[in-house]
Amino acid sequence: MTAIEQLVLDFKSFYNDNPWFGNSYLEVISDILLAEALATPPNQHSIAVLLWHMVKWCRALTERLLGNLDFRADVTDADNWPEANVQNDETWQAAKTAFAEQQTILIEQLSARDEAFLDTDFVPGRTFRRLAGGVLQHDIYHLGQIAMVKSLVRNTGIWK
Repeated sequence: MTAIEQLVLDFKSFYNDNPWFGNSYLEVISDILLAEALATPPNQHSIAVLLWHMVKWCRALTERLLGNLDFRADVTDADNWPEANVQNDETWQAAKTAFAEQQTILIEQLSARDEAFLDTDFVPGRTFRRLAGGVLQHDIYHLGQIAMVKSLVRNTGIWK
């Protein structure tokens, strides 16, 4: 298996299969109620805000895979950590849809590339291998946070 095939497999596994680290994204997200998604435990982000953050950085990869090499994402961007108080049912559903769309794009785009593509720079000195691997690690990390916040909210009942 090539590195790009492994990367595609890892993204697919993360999203809806049997990842090495535990539950997939869809397993974690599927039963989260709106009130749970919007709850903001002390010193934590809400699940909805965490998901929007994941969408932002996944988009940093997909935009470039689609040829928009001028796309820039920054930690100070307003859509990087959106305000919790503007989240609602509509934005929660939109976040889940946006993340699903980003996953579809990145799987399709990476699947269409050859091994050499991974070592192509998207900006000088930064390769697609580094970006794609970083986005996958980022998503795994924040999925763990989502699972933790979900458990915290359910076990403390602060969202009721």
